[in-house]
Amino acid sequence: MKSRKFARRQDRTVLNHGLRWLAALAAMYLILVLPDRVNGLGSLLSPRLPLELPLIVLGLVAVSGWAGALLRGLIVLALTVTLLFKLANMAAFFGFDRPFNPLVDALMVPTALDTLGKAAGPAAAFAAVAGAVLVLALIVGVLVWVAGVVAHGLSENARLLVAAAALGSVALAFTPYATWSASLFARNQAVAVSQGVRDAAQFRAQLLQDPFSDLPSESRLAGLKGTDVLLIFIESYGRASLDNPAYAPLLRGTLKKFNGALADKGFSARSAWLTSPTFGGESYLAHSTTVSGLWVDNQQRYVQLLRSRHDTLISDFNGAGWHTVVVMPEITMPWPEASYFKYGKIYAAPDLNYKGEPFDYMTMPDQYVLSAFHGREIAPVDRKPVMAEIALISSHIPWTPVPKLVPWEDVGDGQIFNTARTTEDSDEIWRDPKRIAEYYAMSVDYTLQTLMSYVTTQVGDRTLLIIMGDHEPMSFIAGEGASHEVPAHIIARDPALLDALGEGKWTLGMEPDATSPSWPMNTVRERLLTAFAKAPDAAVSPLESVPEAAPVQPAKP
Repeated sequence: MKSRKFARRQDRTVLNHGLRWLAALAAMYLILVLPDRVNGLGSLLSPRLPLELPLIVLGLVAVSGWAGALLRGLIVLALTVTLLFKLANMAAFFGFDRPFNPLVDALMVPTALDTLGKAAGPAAAFAAVAGAVLVLALIVGVLVWVAGVVAHGLSENARLLVAAAALGSVALAFTPYATWSASLFARNQAVAVSQGVRDAAQFRAQLLQDPFSDLPSESRLAGLKGTDVLLIFIESYGRASLDNPAYAPLLRGTLKKFNGALADKGFSARSAWLTSPTFGGESYLAHSTTVSGLWVDNQQRYVQLLRSRHDTLISDFNGAGWHTVVVMPEITMPWPEASYFKYGKIYAAPDLNYKGEPFDYMTMPDQYVLSAFHGREIAPVDRKPVMAEIALISSHIPWTPVPKLVPWEDVGDGQIFNTARTTEDSDEIWRDPKRIAEYYAMSVDYTLQTLMSYVTTQVGDRTLLIIMGDHEPMSFIAGEGASHEVPAHIIARDPALLDALGEGKWTLGMEPDATSPSWPMNTVRERLLTAFAKAPDAAVSPLESVPEAAPVQPAKP
């Protein structure tokens, strides 16, 4: 009787060891076949053998002693990095429609933590770091267990059989039933790092070049003498908002009304498309690309720009006699980067003295931003012409609550917006994807309505407005395959200002369409300097002859 119980207990032990070994094998398999994009998860339903797996198993069962321990450590490291990089690629493609670059994107970690701290407080940022460390420790711990089970969880005879099977399965490399996808992924990540190093050297050279460096400061922008220039960015205002049937009827309808209201007040408008260097976020890349005239499409280039002495539109206007202003209502903490741009006056969130309640992540509504800016910088009579870079942020994710437009004289200190808003909060809206899309469109519409009211009631004769999106919204709103293009509009009462920027090259009115021209966002500075520089003794290269900064494209996995 005892021998039977012992035999049954031994059988259960063998079975448990076998199940543990298969579970460990499955964990390695899933890491190796996991795609690096959310929309690729369907490939898991069509399994193929990752050929790295039999090689890993062969090494674990065949190598013992100190060499085996070293090999297990290397395998744990490789699988950990592979899993983390695949998850990072998923996040990068989902949020920004681009691959993850370990060299470049590591520089974004402080920015991401800063953003989280602003949105949810320092405790949330600390919790995120602690959570990331715990997840990393959990992954490493599980993989250490996995490697140990695969290496030591079999009897000697079973180890020989498994080693032989692993060797034999490599023959599947010549069939469609196997893949080297994990190795190809690792190669692409290495290529991305190499390209990042090469791109840094190329961009360093571009920072030393400026086709307008010989143009005297007093001649730059002479054609805009006495004109206020407002460079306005609309958050997440991408081409999809005007092309996607989910949003186009509402927003194109508003642009038609906008165009009619402008005509009634004696304004003219032109529209086109601009290609943004970013997608789904990182608005500062669009801002810095626009004002620098360089293609700043990643954090590495942004840091290089800030460490350079390259001229920007801000320094151009400073040198030509304008009072330069930046209005950044989403900046709530110290902003040392602003020192590079040399703005004459900075209005971050605390400087705007908004007294109302915030709008989820957003500090204040666009109407208050424009009202505060106008009252402090445009309304005074005895002043220099103003060049302002303004970020309108009411259309930032999570797109709720949406502010309501109020009479300008009622804006005051912003407390009116405690009630002048939609009542639903983000927790309620984000349970339904259709409602998320609805509120995205509503938030962009609010900003366009606000601008229409501002331009037609507040803006004077000698003003040039350049209004553009900064980037597309995230892909789950913009749609799969959305471009990086954003709408751009120029508005003025003086048609000569618009003509100087290229009569016939822009689409008349406020609605860009399929026939409208499209230019890279880094051409804005060159277009302004080319159009409005008057320098009899200094040659100004036409825009077409100015070499554009060509970004190095990361390898696609």
